[in-house]
Amino acid sequence: MGFSISATSAIIGIAIIMVIEISVGTIIPVITDLDSSYDEMRQRAVNELQTNIEIQNITVQTNGSLHDLSIQIKNTGSTVIKSLYVDVLVDGSLSSFTCADEYWFPENTYTVSVNGLSGSGSKKVKIITNNGISEYHTYSV
Repeated sequence: MGFSISATSAIIGIAIIMVIEISVGTIIPVITDLDSSYDEMRQRAVNELQTNIEIQNITVQTNGSLHDLSIQIKNTGSTVIKSLYVDVLVDGSLSSFTCADEYWFPENTYTVSVNGLSGSGSKKVKIITNNGISEYHTYSV
């Protein structure tokens, strides 16, 4: 009877160790992924809080039935904005634009050109950065 109790205890002990090892092997990567995800989320939130833009001026140039825009945008935040990830909406429609500067550094003003727009009257321009910060401005043709 003594040997069977010892053998049973050993089997149960080994089973407990195996369960712990499997659990730890599964839980540690999950905790690491959660920590990494939290760090990325925190960094996005910090970037969003530190990003701000201001449309300072819009110049309209008419070319027959079409018009072109020259939009002066100031980076009033403290983060660098990459112009490749900026969107320009004119009356809610995504418009292609050109900008001579790839990076918009804080406290500097940059010019964005949107060409070949149609329509007349009052229109609304919205500039959206890569992390969702936006600025509206209206102009008339």
